Amino acid sequence: MIDKILKIDDVEGKVYELENWKPTNAVQVKQYFEEKAIELKNEYTRLLQEFNINKIIFDSKMNFKPVIGKKYYLYRDKNDVNFMSLIAPEEWKDNTVLSYIGCYKQDSVQKWIKVEKH
Repeated sequence: MIDKILKIDDVEGKVYELENWKPTNAVQVKQYFEEKAIELKNEYTRLLQEFNINKIIFDSKMNFKPVIGKKYYLYRDKNDVNFMSLIAPEEWKDNTVLSYIGCYKQDSVQKWIKVEKH
């Protein structure tokens, strides 16, 4: 456990002990760090999800060069092969052999992002 809470004054480079601050504000500081840890965990989870879908898309079959900002559709075929298509799910004549995964587009850094409504 920390016995003393220190504050560094960045402008002058001096270090001050803040003993009087600890008893009254320790609860708020603990709560702040707990909430921050939860935020970081949620952000990490979101980042992993983004990474995983991007890996799936980049590993999938793609017979075209994607255009940034244009919508594409991710499917899995009967052989469990993922592929990107220009064709929306409702445009397929027979889609019983395909499993629709989602609609995606690339942002300005070519990261794939989910499009909620296609």
